Amino acid sequence: MRHLHLVPNPHATPTLRRLAAPVLALGLFVAGCASTGDKPVPGTPEKDPVRPTLREEAPIGMFLAEADSAIQNWCNLALTANTPARKNQMRMLEEVLNDRMSRRCDELVRELSSGPPINRIRAAAALGFSGKAEAQSPLLAALSDPQPDVAHNALLGLAVLARADTPLDEICRRAEFDSDPQTRAQAAFALRAIVNSGGTGECARGTARRGLSDTEPFVRSQCALVLGLLADGESVPALTGMLKDEFAHVQSAAAEGMLLMVERDATQKGPVGRALVSTWLEARSKDPLKRISMDTLVQISDVNYGDDVMLWSEWAKRLP
Repeated sequence: MRHLHLVPNPHATPTLRRLAAPVLALGLFVAGCASTGDKPVPGTPEKDPVRPTLREEAPIGMFLAEADSAIQNWCNLALTANTPARKNQMRMLEEVLNDRMSRRCDELVRELSSGPPINRIRAAAALGFSGKAEAQSPLLAALSDPQPDVAHNALLGLAVLARADTPLDEICRRAEFDSDPQTRAQAAFALRAIVNSGGTGECARGTARRGLSDTEPFVRSQCALVLGLLADGESVPALTGMLKDEFAHVQSAAAEGMLLMVERDATQKGPVGRALVSTWLEARSKDPLKRISMDTLVQISDVNYGDDVMLWSEWAKRLP
């Protein structure tokens, strides 16, 4: 049994992509799925990544094996879908997963609670796609499962389920203190998905602030998004500094966090705008920081003064 770590390419060029509204459009990145890594079940037809084999009449063990493969395909699409066609494939696969997991939700709950380890691992991820309120409690309980991969996939399940009423204390604890960096990443991903759906909790802001200095880049990226969603104005200097992070996807998340902050609290436009103008002016001409700060600045200001230093400086000074 192993974790499959689907983190972004650290050397990719940062691109700003707005968080989407649908529950399963989970935004920038997917932290990863814990898969059994098993070979296909003998006699099982080869699976179409968009229309997977998920036979409703199959015994639960075989059904979970097929679900495991389909969810891994979903994770891969969530990470790589960068064209309308690929995004449509992802949506179609979500619809299939939603339908099948919803129909067998009661069985998935039983397997997660008392099934053998392999079934618990698979059911933890599958339950999130059920969309059922009754999936939340078993997934939260699974965070304490003695099998690390069960807890890892339960975090994915909670992220996909993305219910605003999800208690965040244990997720925050995992995001901040778990010794496994990939589990911290998965917990930060769950935290961001739940906050994006309207979730709140006293721990979220503090965990996200401290997560900006985590050694795992994916944790930093998700925490930057959380702070943007929470419109945490005190984090503007820290997010500005993260535009210089060594990993492109962290830079992109920091910029996205600043955009979200202004979108959710108009009073932050002045601090964010001035910080971006200052960063743009200080960056060298060939530095990628120059481009990402300008791209973010244009989206916040709704104008484009190009390379006119005087106009940008005057614009920033006029902001409240």
